[in-house]
Amino acid sequence: MSQLVSIIIPAYNAARYLPRSVASALAQTYTNIEVVIVDDGSTDETGAVADQLSQQDNRLRVVHQENLGPAEARHNGFKAATGDFIAYLDADDELLPDAITFLYDKCETNQLDLAYGSFVKVREEESYEVPHPFEGVLTGDEYLHFLFDRRCMCASWGNLGRREMYREEVFPPKDQVFPNEDVYMNICMSAYVNRVGIYNKPVVKYYYVPTSLTVTSRHLTSQTNWERFFTLVEDNLQSRGKLDDLERELLCMKLDRLAFYVYPLDTSHRWVNKIINDRRYKLPRRAAVLQLLLHYPRLCHWCVVNNRRLKKLFK
Repeated sequence: MSQLVSIIIPAYNAARYLPRSVASALAQTYTNIEVVIVDDGSTDETGAVADQLSQQDNRLRVVHQENLGPAEARHNGFKAATGDFIAYLDADDELLPDAITFLYDKCETNQLDLAYGSFVKVREEESYEVPHPFEGVLTGDEYLHFLFDRRCMCASWGNLGRREMYREEVFPPKDQVFPNEDVYMNICMSAYVNRVGIYNKPVVKYYYVPTSLTVTSRHLTSQTNWERFFTLVEDNLQSRGKLDDLERELLCMKLDRLAFYVYPLDTSHRWVNKIINDRRYKLPRRAAVLQLLLHYPRLCHWCVVNNRRLKKLFK
């Protein structure tokens, strides 16, 4: 008999998109599901839309909370869920019809704790698949290293995991809101997985929404928040004896986040200064160029902005 899958949808000011997201979850070919919407203190009609949708299908439940951020919305959604397997879905995205069937079959057939699919990115009138750089089954330690591969995309969505992986310590501290909560959760979760499957089968339509939290969040541009994020990551890795093995990859991640998200950047700050002057490793070309550019924040910002424009122009 198939096990219950909980699809958790954190939602903040997503009234416009929520019906589409919920409809994609309820339309799964895998039918033993429940859907939990978490209204994260929205100031638009999200809460009312969620309540109305819940009256139309008994597989759907709604949790209302004050605005605590996406990480705590995922946490409270998990606590409200009763499924043996957990899948997260952003309120402005869609699950493809056979997503849960595919991921559940992979988990059961290959005895996986966690299974990832790829995704289709939709931006204005264009859409294209974003594949993983690798396909196969990883151990927990291999998965941890995979998370630091700068080509990979392992978000909180696009996967299916067994409930027992989501320990209390996997979720970020309740009183802290910072960027990349899903990356932090995956790093923590790697301590509790034995087998992780990575597959290049699209399971999610990811819609690029210019007004979404991912694009506009002030947490992404805050130098202080990134310092807090990386401090938590380092503390987790240090407690597991993994920091020494991953310090080079962690430095590359820091350079990437500072270059692409933080502006204006205070290069005189002790933490930033240490990163841009860290010469302990031979870095990949991209990271080495970013480290050089970050000494000149205005030039770095100009290069990043125009690089994005050129990519869009020639795509």
